Amino acid sequence: MTSNDRFRTTAPRALRDPVTLSTRLEAVPTEPLTRPLNEWVEKLRERLGDGESVPWFDPASGGAEARSLFLLEAPGQKSVGAEAALRRTGSGIISIDNDDPTAQNCWTLRSEAGLPYRESLHWNIVPWYLGSADRIAAPGQTEIQRAAPFLHEVISLLPALEVVVPMGRKAQAGWAAYQARYAPKVHTLPTWHPSPRVFASRPAARQEILDVLRRAAKLLSPSGSAD
Repeated sequence: MTSNDRFRTTAPRALRDPVTLSTRLEAVPTEPLTRPLNEWVEKLRERLGDGESVPWFDPASGGAEARSLFLLEAPGQKSVGAEAALRRTGSGIISIDNDDPTAQNCWTLRSEAGLPYRESLHWNIVPWYLGSADRIAAPGQTEIQRAAPFLHEVISLLPALEVVVPMGRKAQAGWAAYQARYAPKVHTLPTWHPSPRVFASRPAARQEILDVLRRAAKLLSPSGSAD
């Protein structure tokens, strides 16, 4: 049993509860599995300076022992904490337990696929918040290129990584650029962004994401086959 099993949740949006969120945040500097990653986040914040916000890695995730990495575009408003320059009111953590519909979709799909969160990691192609106080912005090519070395630093902290799932076109473009530059030896399973907007416009997207998550679960099983 990994030490972060104590954070296991039984329903999505768990971090809407202030006590649950407080407990999770208190674990950011101490949880062994994510400590190396969150020490990196702290240093990155210093390197970027004021005006850009980078959330913490989730202590409930697999941290440095994660065998699978799920990449989205950039942090959403519900993942950026109140300490950020724009004074947001999110959790401050990249987590499938966040109080937003995209996180809820991730939580539910992972549960259906039988893919334990405590063995994986969720992150973004661009690690800092993009946009204004009122609206998030999608990363452009300049931001993706700028962020590639930082993603490489994250990957270097994941020695057990076997599967990467870029979710959405921006994440796929960012991961493709990263692959071309660094050639990581992992399985890549691209799929749709798990947002309600995508689900509404593409009815088949939810099932297609679920199929990809099930393939990831099979790749990470003892047999190691997605067939």
